Amino acid sequence: MRSWIRHSFKNRIFVTVLLVTLLPLLFCDVLVMQVQRARSESSLATQAQAQLNGLEQALDTTCLSYRQAAKRLCGSTMIRNALNRKTANSRVVYQLLFMETDRLREHARFDIFSSEGKCLYSTVSPLPEEERNPRWGVLYAAGQTDGLAFGKGTGQTAMTAAQAVRGYGGRILGYVVITMTSTDFERLFDGLYSATHVVILLDPTWQTIYHTQPAQAESSTAALRSQLLAGKPLTGADGEYYYFLTRNEGTGLSLILQQPKTFSSQVMDTFYTVSILMGLMCLLLCLWCAWLLSRHLSQPVHQLDEAMGEIKKGNLEIHMETDREDELGRLTESFNRMTEEYRQNLVRSVARQRELNETQLRMMQAQLNPHFLYNTLDSMKWLGVTHQVPQVATLATDLAVILRAGISGSEFITLEDELELVDRYIDIQSLRFEDRFTCEIDVPDRLQSCLVPKLVLQPLVENAIIHGVVDREDGYIKLQAEEQEGDLLLSVYDNGCGIPPDVLARLNSKDQKIPGEHLGLFNVSSIIRLHFGEKYGISAETTPGDGCCVRLLLPIQKKENNNA
Repeated sequence: MRSWIRHSFKNRIFVTVLLVTLLPLLFCDVLVMQVQRARSESSLATQAQAQLNGLEQALDTTCLSYRQAAKRLCGSTMIRNALNRKTANSRVVYQLLFMETDRLREHARFDIFSSEGKCLYSTVSPLPEEERNPRWGVLYAAGQTDGLAFGKGTGQTAMTAAQAVRGYGGRILGYVVITMTSTDFERLFDGLYSATHVVILLDPTWQTIYHTQPAQAESSTAALRSQLLAGKPLTGADGEYYYFLTRNEGTGLSLILQQPKTFSSQVMDTFYTVSILMGLMCLLLCLWCAWLLSRHLSQPVHQLDEAMGEIKKGNLEIHMETDREDELGRLTESFNRMTEEYRQNLVRSVARQRELNETQLRMMQAQLNPHFLYNTLDSMKWLGVTHQVPQVATLATDLAVILRAGISGSEFITLEDELELVDRYIDIQSLRFEDRFTCEIDVPDRLQSCLVPKLVLQPLVENAIIHGVVDREDGYIKLQAEEQEGDLLLSVYDNGCGIPPDVLARLNSKDQKIPGEHLGLFNVSSIIRLHFGEKYGISAETTPGDGCCVRLLLPIQKKENNNA
């Protein structure tokens, strides 16, 4: 999967869009469902607990009233005497029974039984004919305790509570029995719980005393009893309800409130089914949208990739058509421009290479001429020696030296070698002008090893001779070198006619449009600036009186530091 994603830009866009759109949707779907479910359950739990507290308070209040009434009846001397004599229909006993059970008779029936289990007095008429076994059930439980004992009723009776009436020495004289029916419990709990809830009341042995839905009493109570014994949460037989339990330690009664779940299993199954279907629909929609978007974005990139492949193969005629106006469209247009410029550069490069080859050929052909010139000058030199014409020999020798230096491969030479070439040139010009000028060279020895471009002083000296002292009989030229703030300053003075102001201004401004008769100075200045920058080059000034001074500034470079 990872290799498939990395293989293509389209695949990465597809997976990214799919994850960005689908995962948050599914996450929010599940999260919202769980949050809604939790909030609903919390709200219902709070409501159910409040209702259970109300039911418990009503039951506890009633049971407390029953205890108090039973205690007063069991402690009455008249009732003890009546039970001891085993007399029935005592008017005083009835008055006392009705007086002590006032306001309680609407929720329960009060009876007084003999020690043998026969009903002697009752708050209902006619007198019940039922008999109870004192050795079993609630009467037996009452005989084992001093208080009121509670237990499950029989028949139409939902719950029975009894307390033993004891004489002197603890002998049981009879029993006060309280009986509640399902109808009594309905009146007691009326209005204290919601219609959708179920109230269950269990005795200490978890037998059903009261159930709002009697038809489900046995099954639901059995399921709850088994879950309680197994230590599991109370969920009922089908798990569709929440159960809230409270137990009264004094009576041993357990009160349970059954609350239906907000989302039943059927509702949850339906919800999960709908969520899965919606998830599948969202997945298909996201797949479709991701595919369209990835195709829309990756198609120009794929075309560019194929075009680049064609260029690698040497096909420079490739041209991509696009009607997009976004970034990818501009990228395609840039690619077309780049391809066109590359093709034109290739054509220009081929043309330049052809010109370079032709130039090299001409240079190779031109290298034949110096050999011929050297031989000719050498012949002239020996001819001048043979015929005793030393001027011809000197001219030939000096010209050969200058020519050899001009076509040598080295671009930089020492200042000492440059001055030697200047000497050769001055010798030639002295013969030409019949010693009408003199030249003085003042260069310190420590600057003799500085490197300078070859033949940069000869044009300055030539300018001083041709445009300066040519018309004078006492011409004077001085060539001087000095160090100025870490740079080498070469100066050529003459006492000639000077430089015209317009030419002087152009020289000092480094104007490239120097008149043709000063082309040598322009070439020297251009060479210096190309090598060392605009800081360096030629400057000139008119000296007091006649003449001028041309200066050449360049950095100091020693032979051992030069890589030229």
